[in-house]
Formats: sequence, C-alpha cells, structure tokens
Amino acid sequence: MFVLISLVLSLCILAAIYHYAKVTEAKVERKYQLVVHLRELVTLIRQHRTATHYQLMFDQKKVKQLEKIEIAMEESCLKLVNVAHFDNKPLYRVLHSNVKLLTRSWKKHSVSKNQIVHGKLIRQTLFLVDEIFMAWLMDVDREELQQEYRNVWQGVIDSLDCLTQLRICIDGADSELGKQRILHYCKQMHRKVNHLSLVGPLSVPSPMYSTTITKIEELISHPETPLDKEFLYQLTSELSELIFTTYDGLVSEIASDLYQPVPSIMTV
Repeated sequence: MFVLISLVLSLCILAAIYHYAKVTEAKVERKYQLVVHLRELVTLIRQHRTATHYQLMFDQKKVKQLEKIEIAMEESCLKLVNVAHFDNKPLYRVLHSNVKLLTRSWKKHSVSKNQIVHGKLIRQTLFLVDEIFMAWLMDVDREELQQEYRNVWQGVIDSLDCLTQLRICIDGADSELGKQRILHYCKQMHRKVNHLSLVGPLSVPSPMYSTTITKIEELISHPETPLDKEFLYQLTSELSELIFTTYDGLVSEIASDLYQPVPSIMTV
C-alpha cells in the first residue's frame, strides 16, 4: 500500500512538473512571437514613413510599394492580436486601430505631421517590445542583461526623440532660423549616436556608422554650406537605420540568449 501511494504521489509530482514546464514554454513562445511580429511591424512603419515622406515632400509616387507595405502592416497587426494573451489583446487592438488610421489619413498630413504621426506609432510599437523584454528578463532573473538592455533602450529613445526634432526642421532649411535649428539638432544627434555606439551590442563601429557620422561632422564643421532637403532626409534615414540596427542587434542577442534566434527582417 505504501509503495502504491508513493508511486501515485511520484506520478502526480511528475505530472505537475510537466504541466508547469509546458505552461512556461507556452509563455516564452508567446513573448518570442510577439517580439518577432513587433520587429516586423516597426520595420514596415519605417518603410511606410519613407515612402509617404517622398510622396508628400518630393511628389515621388510610390503607389504599388505603399499598397504592399500597408497590406503587410495589416497582416502583422492581425498576427499580434491573435498571438497576444487575452488580457493584453486590447493593447494590440489599439495599435491595430492606429495603424489603420495612419494608412487612411497620411495623404492629408503635412510633411512635419507625417513625421510626427509615424514617429508616435513607432514609439508605441517599441514600448510594447520594451514591456515584453522587461517582463521576460525579470522572469528569468537576469540582472546583468536587464541593465544592458535598459542602457541601450534609453539611448535609443533619446536618439529617436532627437531625430524626430531634426526631421521636423528639414522643411524650414531654406531660412536662416531653420538652418540654425537643423545644425543644433545635428550636434545633439552626433552626441547621442556616439553614446549609443558605446552602450550598444556592437563593439566595433560599422561602416554605416562611420559614413553617417562623417556626414554629420561635415555639416557641423561647415555651417555656411547650403542645406539640401533631400540630402538631409537621406541623412536622417541613415541615422534611423543606425539607431534601429543597434536596438535590433540587442533584441536579437537577448532573444537568442533566452530562447532562440529571431528571423531576419524582410523588407517589402
């Protein structure tokens, strides 16, 4: 009888352990899938911002490209709502609503407002990634990774805020005041990107970093040079790519450490 009771207890304990392991694995898989789809959505919003900006500012029609991007954005949002835990689905439904609003209304925006609206949506998406990673790192009690992540995250947000201000100024590049504002934010971007390169996951500066920094330093060193709007927007696009490459490098590094590598991001 004692042996039978011991056997039953052992089986119950094993079943409980197995159930706990399956529940934990499902939670980790959900976090991972949300990160994967949010990374994809951030990339798509950035592509959408670039295409709409060139249409609004330079009248370069990108109808087919925008159609593909907007379809992909819709698909990403639906995946996020489907994967999210029941308690968190409202957050992703709000994100989905904001994406749909953007695709309907961007043609009515000024260039500056287009930058601001896209920037807010990118931040909303990034804050969801941040929320997932902080919860994930707390669950596994990895204080060193938490600190590394927080350092890069703060640098990314500060850089993006400064980049948005720089982009807003581009439309006024023809005036002396506008030029002064652009140079002011170029100096700030120079400091912030340099800081980000120090706290980021890459120990050796990339060729993209060197090229972009050189362009900013040329602008700062020669304030008398006339500013070209298309050159400035291309420069801000390179800065944006640099910032997101740094952040995505950290996201990929941590995801690989905690679970498995994230897939490469496909562009539309």
